[in-house]
Amino acid sequence: MFIGPVRFDIELKQLVNPETAQTLKLSNIEFLVMSDLMSSRGQVVSTESLCCKLMPQVVTAQDIALAITNIRAFLGADATTMIEVITNQGYLLHTKAKAQMHNSPYEALSIKQFSLFLLLGILLVAFLATHFKTTPNIHFSIPEQILLDGKKSVLVPIYSSDIELADFGDKFRSMAVLIDSCDTIVWQKIYAASSQKGDVLHFILHSTDAVGDEFTGFKVINVDENWDFLTNAWLKEVGFCE
Repeated sequence: MFIGPVRFDIELKQLVNPETAQTLKLSNIEFLVMSDLMSSRGQVVSTESLCCKLMPQVVTAQDIALAITNIRAFLGADATTMIEVITNQGYLLHTKAKAQMHNSPYEALSIKQFSLFLLLGILLVAFLATHFKTTPNIHFSIPEQILLDGKKSVLVPIYSSDIELADFGDKFRSMAVLIDSCDTIVWQKIYAASSQKGDVLHFILHSTDAVGDEFTGFKVINVDENWDFLTNAWLKEVGFCE
């Protein structure tokens, strides 16, 4: 959902400016304020109702005002016209900041369509990297294929740069060892990519049989620094192996 040029990412609890690539991680109070303003767009949201919704945490009118100030600061020059302070009542998000659910064509994609597009992009990069010589100004980070011992499956980590390869290569190799410990691996190819900070992991799983190709995809957010969520139990839970 958008408020002016800024996207409100509910899942990650942050504001994102696509034009500048800047983000604002929202506190609990700031997230509550944004959620209520967006859901009550065009209507005054009282300070009292906002304070009550965070109980038993004690929240004052000053806390709400500070949250509004922080949000406005991130929104920029037009913030005061988008979020209006209604004296002795509360706050009003004007309707001109209504949600733009399909502002970008990518937002309308289903998970299956997104997975197919991402896979095609991965295959295109691999094809270009292996079939064409590059100039000194062009460099491809070729997907690394980690063969799983004694099985027909492959883990393919995707790195956007050699820096990511250096940062996460060992972790993906440890992941391959863990997957290889499964008795049966369900998918023939497992594509995996990490965010730059390593706190979000994207997976696309691919298998081919007599019927045709099958894809599925998902992401894991709020990943800890050591990726400790990776366990045999988790692999079975999400369907990597049996």
